[in-house]
Amino acid sequence: MRINVTAPEGRARAAALVPTEATLVALTTAFRTLRKAAPRQPFATRRPEFPRPAGLPRPAQDSACPVVLVSGYLSPLGCWDALLPRLHENGFRNTTCFAYDSLRADIPEIAEALAAQVSAVTRAGTPGVHLIGYSMGGLVARYAVQRLGLTGDPISVTTIATPHRGSPLACAGVGPAAQQMRVNSEFLRGLPAMYSSGRVRWSLIGSPTDRMVPLASATDGRHADSLSLAGGGHLGILDSPQMAGAVLSHLELCEFEQALVATCA
Repeated sequence: MRINVTAPEGRARAAALVPTEATLVALTTAFRTLRKAAPRQPFATRRPEFPRPAGLPRPAQDSACPVVLVSGYLSPLGCWDALLPRLHENGFRNTTCFAYDSLRADIPEIAEALAAQVSAVTRAGTPGVHLIGYSMGGLVARYAVQRLGLTGDPISVTTIATPHRGSPLACAGVGPAAQQMRVNSEFLRGLPAMYSSGRVRWSLIGSPTDRMVPLASATDGRHADSLSLAGGGHLGILDSPQMAGAVLSHLELCEFEQALVATCA
């Protein structure tokens, strides 16, 4: 069915097809309810060499480096409920969940607020920061590092199911941030290549069963520091034990490398 958007009645019918904010929130709540009720799918890594390197010592004490978790588009802070206990159990207790309005603000605005919050949680002498972003949150973290100059030593960015090359479903989203996540958007074209980001330690995690963010987008075209997890899709990937293990391995390796550099200095 074609709609003539130049006619008054056509514009009214086209406007009726655009989901309201309340409808999107209701759909998101329903999807999350179904996810919790459905049986969990098994997960498996496709790069068995990526997880924690053999012989890497466990940290003797809690990490002093803060971890800031950035949720995704319309994602509640509760999306981190599965990962937070794993972080705390493994010595990453200085954790902060970053909240923002994904419907009204665009990604650069959100990234500016993130950079300000990171400055607030880092104390004098606190080494670096670990940023973990889910879905759109990964783009927020990436922009903060690449465009706003957020630095640290170490500084790591872990993105989970993030549309580095856009999402084919972003056209159904509401707000400026959703438009920026569209495939081949001006915002995405303007981001620097990850290889140009100096000493930033990247980790890109995606899933081939993710219909919202294709694997090629989540891994930025099979970036060298990327990992593919089987199963779970876009909503379930945060519940994956293998995903949590990969995140922990990345953080521990970053801090091990930093400690090694400090020892040799």
